[in-house]
Amino acid sequence: MTWLLLDVGNTALKWALARPEEPRELARGILALGAGFADALASTLKACLAGYPAVAGDPMAALGCSVASDAATRQVSAAVTPWAPDGVRWLGSQPCFEYRGVALVNGYRDPAQLGADRWNAMIAARQLFPGLPLVVVCAGTATTVDSVDASGRFLGGAIAPGTSLMADSLARGTARLPRSAGRPVAMPDNTDDAIATGVAEAMAGLVERRVRALAHLGSPPQLVLGGGRVRELASRLALGSEVAGITIEEQLVLRGLWFRASASAQGPFGSGPRDRA
Repeated sequence: MTWLLLDVGNTALKWALARPEEPRELARGILALGAGFADALASTLKACLAGYPAVAGDPMAALGCSVASDAATRQVSAAVTPWAPDGVRWLGSQPCFEYRGVALVNGYRDPAQLGADRWNAMIAARQLFPGLPLVVVCAGTATTVDSVDASGRFLGGAIAPGTSLMADSLARGTARLPRSAGRPVAMPDNTDDAIATGVAEAMAGLVERRVRALAHLGSPPQLVLGGGRVRELASRLALGSEVAGITIEEQLVLRGLWFRASASAQGPFGSGPRDRA
């Protein structure tokens, strides 16, 4: 059996081929959700599988999570049907997930409302660091910052516009501010750099405040960072001993999907309606 894992975000689709034995991917890629992206996905998978004849002959199960539009999600399902005739099993959030004795409990007021991407990212982080309090960050089109206590209970989280959305909103909503082409610097002396620095500092400040809020409840948390903008965010953080450690795991959502696929041997997938981000 081969698993095709699909993470359909707001602006990009990430995919990976993996085996049940370990979460290391055989292959992976990313595609922007623009015109023709579904055809590009089909072509990419065809070329990729041609390089893995043993995999191409195996049964394939497609598992995914999506925060994209219904139309984009349907296009993904149609694109992978030649290799996964049973279609994509879209996995939403759950009240609880457990794998090999490590549990994650969904503390949202309405567990089904939690975005599937956030839930899968927390599953991956929890499996990587069982027994530690966690702050899990996904930095992409939106930035999400979620807190998990040492027992594995998701306590809550914050959602903010990502770096590009913040910069775009300033350009759209003001008469004299440009779409910044600058970069974050210590002391900005021009408008482009001032915008870039303001956005970067806002992102870093959000993460630092959420880390401190969880640390006040007990011991310093492990900070787990994922998403396409994660490395530029990580470079701005100033936390020191306030965290137990900082780990960058860019494919958190795909890794979480792998753990959910693995747990299926112990019971049914916890699937539900597709969730909001």
